[in-house]
Amino acid sequence: MRKHSALVLVLGTILIVNLLAPGCGKQGRATGKDAGQISGGEGGSSGIPGLGGAGGSPSTVGSSAIGGSAGGSSGSGGVPKDAGPLPPDPCIAAGTCPIGVWVNVTPSTMPSTDTYGPGSVVRDPVRPTDLYVAGSDSGLWKSTDYGNTWKNIATNADVPNAPRGVVFAVAGTTPATIWAAGYNEIHKSSDGGATFTRTPLSVSLYSLQVDPNDPNHLISGLHEADGIYESLDGGTTWNSVSGTGFPSGGVSWYPYFINTGNAGTWRTTWFAIAQNGASAIMTSDSGAHWHIPTGLSGLNHPHGTAQIFQTGSSLFVGGVGGPGQGVYRSTDLGTSWSRVDNGQKPQAVVWGSSKNVYAMYGWACGSCNIDPNWESAPIPGTTWTYGTVPAAVTAGSGPNTVVVTNDGNHEIFVAAMWNTGIWRYIEP
Repeated sequence: MRKHSALVLVLGTILIVNLLAPGCGKQGRATGKDAGQISGGEGGSSGIPGLGGAGGSPSTVGSSAIGGSAGGSSGSGGVPKDAGPLPPDPCIAAGTCPIGVWVNVTPSTMPSTDTYGPGSVVRDPVRPTDLYVAGSDSGLWKSTDYGNTWKNIATNADVPNAPRGVVFAVAGTTPATIWAAGYNEIHKSSDGGATFTRTPLSVSLYSLQVDPNDPNHLISGLHEADGIYESLDGGTTWNSVSGTGFPSGGVSWYPYFINTGNAGTWRTTWFAIAQNGASAIMTSDSGAHWHIPTGLSGLNHPHGTAQIFQTGSSLFVGGVGGPGQGVYRSTDLGTSWSRVDNGQKPQAVVWGSSKNVYAMYGWACGSCNIDPNWESAPIPGTTWTYGTVPAAVTAGSGPNTVVVTNDGNHEIFVAAMWNTGIWRYIEP
């Protein structure tokens, strides 16, 4: 009995010490609200950060802005439990960043010869400080300070100028794995962008997304062509997954992985939306069978631009056509949808934070002046109001992609605009 009591006392003491130890638990950790990142458990047996529990199943359904991936591209889970406090955003720490204002952070050394803008922006899913911009003739650019400053790390020989779309993706491996699609080719780096290997393909990939739980699993639509393709070997080979029920008539599909709360079904459950026809659709078996969700029949994305946002079991998508333009929400992981804004203006890119959900309209154009129709709503996303953006933003064609990152204290949005550069916004 005495030995048993002593054991209980020791275990209780260890528990108290662990609970009180600095750096444990949620203190100083990122929120996981980013393009393509969906928070999972506290580290599981899968070997990929963010997966918890036996078999690597996530413990909860998290939040993400997916696309343009979220993603932005999809990532490999949340920040590792032992990552420690995140470094502060230098601009916020210095008190030189205006809060609640869009600021142009395009590097002066970035070439401006591509009238379609710098490309797409993607966040490293396990390193909130690290963001990448690529897809134009200026090559691959990286920020290690939440999008404040940028450095060119690869030329367009390795990261080609391509029709976009979101034509590159980042997985949160160590070092980061980066893919960049070109015309009938894909370039891959396994060393964080230091070197790339080119693989010729028979198709031009357009909207790359990485499985958040498996960096060898990718999906993508095609540029100005019908169909969705999948790779199970890290991007070397690709196969069509436009199975039974896949509607005809659409092109430039954007597919997204949907966090079901289980790594197995997360892998096989996708939402996809096309341009110029067909309809928004979903699959639960990796594209073998597709169906049109209730309330979204005929919904399309505008030319070249799409991004969805997930928080828990709620999904948000912007679109045009079909049931009408605007922002739509599902509260049951995509089974049924209804419009939640007033539908007065078209939308394309949707993202969110722990507090709000946002939408902007974008159109792939090199010389258009388009109102991005910026609007937002507090979570749960039912009461929308329009906001204002700088005149320099309305002089362009809206966003290609927006990612959300976090320095431990602030939600930070970074947008790659179609023809007006890279912009940053700190949520109030």
